[in-house]
Amino acid sequence: MKAIKLLFALAVVGALAALAFVYSGIYPVGADVPHTKFVDWALETLRERSIAARLDDIAVPPLDDSQMLRAGGADYNEMCAACHLKPGQSESDMSIGLYPQPPNLTLAAEQHGDAAISAARRFWVIKHGIKASAMPAWGRTHDDARIWAMVVFLQKLPSLTPTQYQTLATRPGGESGHEPHGPETGAAESHGGATGLNTVAALTAPDVVDAFQSALKSGDVPAALGWLAADVLIYEGGGAERSREEYAAHHLQADMAFLKAAQVERLRRRSGDSGDTAWVTTESRIRGKSSSGREVDVRSTETALLRKTAEGWRIAHLHWSSQDHEPAGTSALSD
Repeated sequence: MKAIKLLFALAVVGALAALAFVYSGIYPVGADVPHTKFVDWALETLRERSIAARLDDIAVPPLDDSQMLRAGGADYNEMCAACHLKPGQSESDMSIGLYPQPPNLTLAAEQHGDAAISAARRFWVIKHGIKASAMPAWGRTHDDARIWAMVVFLQKLPSLTPTQYQTLATRPGGESGHEPHGPETGAAESHGGATGLNTVAALTAPDVVDAFQSALKSGDVPAALGWLAADVLIYEGGGAERSREEYAAHHLQADMAFLKAAQVERLRRRSGDSGDTAWVTTESRIRGKSSSGREVDVRSTETALLRKTAEGWRIAHLHWSSQDHEPAGTSALSD
């Protein structure tokens, strides 16, 4: 009986001590101060055991559908990349500031400290989230099919190059365009995203033009340059840039800056190919502001010539031109 009373007394004292500790405010909760080793171990163990206990009832569907890969890529880019990064990134403002720091999912599982991650585990974490970790419960806004598509993309992500990532992460139907350079010249538009994608290497010439435009719109310099041939010839703003490096040093940044705020309406597109060459023309209406703050409302045309390479189609020539917008049928597009 004395032993029981002693244990009870110790339990009460322990509970009161814990309550006093909680109310004291001694323990630092700022995200810029790491947990103690014991707290870190306890929370990590609790998390992993809790997840493992809930995986048995998850039925994993077939995960070899290329359309799932594409759909998952677009969702990852919009919902996850700020924290879990893109190929070629090692950190971001979000990943640096969060604690616990989110894993870099562009690396293989063993490289960011996890054992082999099952598809079921990824599905559960995406759907239900993790308390006090900034990992949302996406299952509240996304159905299971959409979550499984993200699982498919995560399996592929560590093997993607920045260019391949940009292609798979572009949502079909996105918009892009170019800033007019000078009072009367230099604009173009193309919807972002490659449709009917099976593999990155299987992109058609219009798909490549779309991927290039989408990379410009998102500000992804490596991806944008990756779709250009090294000796690309670009006519823009009344001048010519005669290589990928020359474009990168001149109009690339201005084009990207303009795309972020421009409203683009595609009017029509035509394309064709013959052996190792292809052409894509896109006509559009673009509204926005130039770098000088001038209101822009133009009808533009883009002509792209592409060359077939071992890696697929690459843009060898671009010509952008525009004129002030007028109602359809009142004038023709011209330089």
